[in-house]
Amino acid sequence: MTPSDLDMPATSKIAVPLGGGTDGEMVQFEIGEEYDACRLRASYRDQVVDLMAPDFFSALCRVREIMALAGLHPICYGASLDVYCVDATRESGNGLNAHQLTMGQKPGDADLVEILADGPDVCSSTVVDQRKYYLHWLESVQA
Repeated sequence: MTPSDLDMPATSKIAVPLGGGTDGEMVQFEIGEEYDACRLRASYRDQVVDLMAPDFFSALCRVREIMALAGLHPICYGASLDVYCVDATRESGNGLNAHQLTMGQKPGDADLVEILADGPDVCSSTVVDQRKYYLHWLESVQA
């Protein structure tokens, strides 16, 4: 029997810099979909975190909370203070894209970023601080 006979999901692998570690250290993410859920597997050092969630942004948040216990964090847009996956992007791309938010401005297509990509404007934060920023941003666009 082959994997295609079992209808096994295809996975993608993405390497992301690891914050809190040594220079050049990376976290390897594997993404895939199983049973109508999004599966994210993070491998770093001698650890593996493998979980499923309704979307990849939610899964990444859960992985970040676990990594934070060891003082580590991925350096990617999905972990950036000013990036959040609002409802429309969660539904359309399973949370693989999110918006980079600017206070007082509604996001547009130009503000979309891939959550596992990194860039010079990534501002790593905790899941809690990222959520607080998002809630503050919500207030700023409703005013």
